Amino acid sequence: MSESINTQYDSKTLRWQLLATASAIALLAFGYPVSEAKASDGDADQPILWIELGGQFDRLQDGQEQFNLPFFADIPKAGLTAPYTGTFPKMVFTSPLALEKPPLYSIEEDGKVSFQPRGSDWFLSASIRYGRSKSNKYLHQQTNITVPLATETTGIARRYAQTKTNYSEAHAIADFMAGKDVGLGMLGMKGDSTLNVGLRFAQFRSRSSISINADPDYMNHIRTSGLAGAKYRHNFSAQAQNAHNFTGIGPAIAWDASATVVGDSQIEKISVDWGLNGALLFGRQKMQGHHQATGHFQSGISFPPFGLFPMTTHYTHAGNPSRSRSVVVPNVSGFAGVSFRLADAKVSFGYRGDFFIGAIDGGLDTAKSYNRGFYGPFANFSIGMGD
Repeated sequence: MSESINTQYDSKTLRWQLLATASAIALLAFGYPVSEAKASDGDADQPILWIELGGQFDRLQDGQEQFNLPFFADIPKAGLTAPYTGTFPKMVFTSPLALEKPPLYSIEEDGKVSFQPRGSDWFLSASIRYGRSKSNKYLHQQTNITVPLATETTGIARRYAQTKTNYSEAHAIADFMAGKDVGLGMLGMKGDSTLNVGLRFAQFRSRSSISINADPDYMNHIRTSGLAGAKYRHNFSAQAQNAHNFTGIGPAIAWDASATVVGDSQIEKISVDWGLNGALLFGRQKMQGHHQATGHFQSGISFPPFGLFPMTTHYTHAGNPSRSRSVVVPNVSGFAGVSFRLADAKVSFGYRGDFFIGAIDGGLDTAKSYNRGFYGPFANFSIGMGD
């Protein structure tokens, strides 16, 4: 429980730290000395500060190695292959692997502050994106007790299989950029084009746990006539908890452009927007986990009033992996959309994708790199200040 509380606290702390950074940049922007040089009429109409808030519905690329043990393949068919079936109901159990899936989607929140001094074609900006998701699955399957026959009772306990999984992930991406307006005139288009350079920070966290218990082929055959009966069963138990983290920072470059398609004024227009980003993040991957599993086999003959049912342990697996290593993670991203501006307010819609190559050590007993990706539709609202 304490580990869960700490995870939530760390995520909230990171979120507030990033928001505080953006706020500080915004305050600095208000205090930035404005150029005394004469500006054109078009520049005079432009706000020097833009504040943008929005969100994105993400499709996640959030893979990691599955906790897969040899007996997982035996569970689905065990209910059909017990040595004695008689009137005992048959059952096809679901493999635990079917429930070992990270979340597919997440909700992302983002904010951005942009500042352009009056009379200058340079921009300063800080942006933050934060997303999170959870996935919890539980499946319990079991057969019913059979009705006793005239001379025997078969299956005085139920066959069952039970799997429970929990996954959570959180990601934060922050950019601190300086850019210059180079225009779209060279392309014969009306609009804006900005080349940006700066720093990108990224942090990814994911946690998973799985618990499996199964007794899929239990058979207890007791003859009421006093003759010997048979007993047979496999019993499986497995648990695993894993945490995967990456934190990195590095140089970034971006090109953002906006071409006007409707309207001649800078303050009333509809534009098509697009952008491309690239970064190289220097950071650290961490993985920490614990997993264990046991498999028992029990078989014997019942001689009333006593029985002989020897149990043997035929499978064990345990580990406490803990790794940390430095990595370099390439990052590419881009977006395309449309925006509607009226006076000092703008609404934007579009689609954005962000991909980090080999960002996470998603392995269990040994290191194994996995990509992280976030892509989906977004919507933003911006307001300009400081005309």
